[in-house]
Amino acid sequence: MSDKIVIFGITGSIGTNTERLIRAFSDKFEIIGCSAGKNIKLLNEMTPHHRSLKAVAVMDEADKDSVVFDGKIYCGEEGIMRLLDLAPDKIVMALPGKSGWKITAEAVKRGIKVCLANKESLVISGFYLGNSVTSDREKIIPIDSEHAALMQLLEHSRKSDIAKVYITASGGALRDMSASEMESADAAAALKHPVWSMGQKVTVDSATMLNKGLELFEAFWLFDLTPEKLDVLVHPSVNTHAALLFKDGSSVAQNAVGNMLVPIAAALSYPEMLPVTEKFPEMNFEYCGKVMTFQKPDLVKYPLLKTAFELLKNRDYSGMVAYAISDETAVSKFLKGEIRVKGIHSIVQASTEKFSGRKSPQSVSEISDFIKEIEEFAAQQISGDKK
Repeated sequence: MSDKIVIFGITGSIGTNTERLIRAFSDKFEIIGCSAGKNIKLLNEMTPHHRSLKAVAVMDEADKDSVVFDGKIYCGEEGIMRLLDLAPDKIVMALPGKSGWKITAEAVKRGIKVCLANKESLVISGFYLGNSVTSDREKIIPIDSEHAALMQLLEHSRKSDIAKVYITASGGALRDMSASEMESADAAAALKHPVWSMGQKVTVDSATMLNKGLELFEAFWLFDLTPEKLDVLVHPSVNTHAALLFKDGSSVAQNAVGNMLVPIAAALSYPEMLPVTEKFPEMNFEYCGKVMTFQKPDLVKYPLLKTAFELLKNRDYSGMVAYAISDETAVSKFLKGEIRVKGIHSIVQASTEKFSGRKSPQSVSEISDFIKEIEEFAAQQISGDKK
């Protein structure tokens, strides 16, 4: 029996890689539903390859008539949520930003396994989902390369023996700039990632290293790790994705080619392992590269990572949510050319200061209201912070 999969965000970077992997392992997986953004042309190219596909969803009603598909076509947020009614064995959550958190929470509630590529979903709903995330390893399975690596490492280690848990960072497109040069950088510079091909928002988040803050929060919720043990290392070649330092001074690391097929395969097949190198020879270890250097991140240059460490230390859930949501607002303005990197820094820091220490929302409606409040505050900060 093959696993029935719904992909949320099939035309994005993670979605296209997932679709490619499933076509290579069609005996093990079948796509029964998917959602797409604006790239309807790519969606129409994909659907004929998946005979088990029962429904597709698009955000905009105006795009519905452009979809070439004989099954059900849903529209809008409610329509995308209806894909869960197909009762898949697993979903792949690859929607950007905050857009996937309600679907993620609802899938966990229904007992559907979530292969999660969306950091914000867990940052926003981590407190609400609570112990349901860590009590059953298979409820939420990470697709982020760092967390997929940690999952493998932690399963073969005793937590009591671990002194430090490291996730790695490429340093992003601006890593060779000074702190002052980075503050003045625009979107054109921030979008030139040296390694990964990703969506615009996550590429900008990589440049500011805010993404590492989100990944620290994600690791905290996923693996029930104490904040004091979590750390980040800058590793430009990105062939090491995570590492553990044990209390006796020894260490272990997970290495893999910098390609998202590896963590996607790990998530879809968990707890088994797919023979990825048989289908994709370019994933062999010989292509990992030979340069392996690690260094501590410069927290003056990356102030948002420093903010993340502080929020994590204080277990400040409301501050974590403000960190994630205000960044979406800031990056949107950044991509439009209205602010520079310094503007992102100031908006996110002002928002986390404003909402830190708040009582954590207890329901979906309370979380939604909290998100709106953060967005309104962040928008007001932007109006006074231009280039």
